[in-house]
Amino acid sequence: MSISNLKNPLELNPKQPEFVLITSGYEKKIVMKHNLAHFYQFCNTESDKMTIIPDACVDILFWKKDGQVKTKIAGTRFERGYSGLEPETEYFGIRFMPGVNPVKGAINLSELANNEECFEDLITSCDERKQLLEGMFFSDSFEDKIKTFMNYYMHHYDTQSMDKNSLNHILYHKILHSGGSLKLSELSNFTGYSERYLNKKIHEEFGMNPKNLVKIIRFQKAVGHLTETIQNINCMDTALEFGYYDQSHFNKEFKKFTGLTPIHYANNLLYNSYDTKLHVLH
Repeated sequence: MSISNLKNPLELNPKQPEFVLITSGYEKKIVMKHNLAHFYQFCNTESDKMTIIPDACVDILFWKKDGQVKTKIAGTRFERGYSGLEPETEYFGIRFMPGVNPVKGAINLSELANNEECFEDLITSCDERKQLLEGMFFSDSFEDKIKTFMNYYMHHYDTQSMDKNSLNHILYHKILHSGGSLKLSELSNFTGYSERYLNKKIHEEFGMNPKNLVKIIRFQKAVGHLTETIQNINCMDTALEFGYYDQSHFNKEFKKFTGLTPIHYANNLLYNSYDTKLHVLH
């Protein structure tokens, strides 16, 4: 099966809207290439934690404490969760696209799911680790931090890119293109592989089973739509557009992932000035 027969996938820019709420200003630079979704930077004003929703992604964060750079790498959550923060501290983060493991070979995505690790401990080269951490320490601006990380990352990117005719690449594009409405039987018919084999392969590559992956992709598509139409949302239209059976199904699944119904979630973002705190750079 050749990837040339596939349409281009609908781009999914995974979001963590509640990261924005703990800040006075949140900068985000969209990338959408090299397996990167976007970079972000924020100064935590007073909270000791931030709320995380499922996104099927890995994040890497950098911050300064006690005169040195601290790091962590976090995998996706399967339900709403929290991550600890240092108050009055500036954070710089990188969000990768779903299914991308930036530390492949050091730890599996399934081990990162619902988990956080020290990122610098997973860098095998002492010289690379030292150069990256020193670069981040002396990088003051958002753009400088992006350049510092990319200088490190692009040395490893080529070894992580997929063969465009590989099964992994086909699965990745079919699942993202579906927006979260794809069945394993459809993947089986398309690829010619058994459902059992595909279930194993998806779990290996994405760190979760196909059912959870599809639900999270669909949920993230809906979150993206809600944040883009936050001033005038229509939950029924959103539910039907993104593959939910009806609004009740949408509400139930959305509440499982966020703790709130879609309308209450959007109202919480509005009440806490999400749309004025977020600054998107292209």
